[in-house]
Amino acid sequence: MLKPLHNSVKRLFSCTLGRGLLLLFVAMGALAQDSYNRDNFYFQSYKPDTSIGFYTNKSCSSINIDHIVSLKDAHDSGAASWSTYKKRTFANDKANHVPSCGRVNSSKGSNGPKDFLRRSNDGKGLEYKIVRFCEYVEKYHAVKVEYELSFESNYKGTFSDCGIDIN
Repeated sequence: MLKPLHNSVKRLFSCTLGRGLLLLFVAMGALAQDSYNRDNFYFQSYKPDTSIGFYTNKSCSSINIDHIVSLKDAHDSGAASWSTYKKRTFANDKANHVPSCGRVNSSKGSNGPKDFLRRSNDGKGLEYKIVRFCEYVEKYHAVKVEYELSFESNYKGTFSDCGIDIN
């Protein structure tokens, strides 16, 4: 009598464990799919036709293309679910590009307007002054609106200081 009960419990446990592992693998796959990978955007870099950085309006020895709305910011605010084609289109959309001094671009990283501004004025590390901040914020806003990206993680005060309502 105990052996059939033991076998039933064993089958139930195996079935439950199997389902649990299957759900775990599915969840892990979904998480992996949602994790950011810059390569998934297929950005085709190009040389800017100027040596003047957009943010600082100064000449730089090293200049490159910066995404106004970074690929990571886009990913985190809605692009994670986009098709490969739409990610590629976004990454290579020149309306989202500005020439940037290499060190400023590196400092900006994937940050949005508030943290980019803070980094330029925090008194630590690289010092630079963003002279076209509201123009940058306007472009940032236009790109996010165009691609229907969320402003959820953005600080509203930064936009309102530049006359933009993101409510």
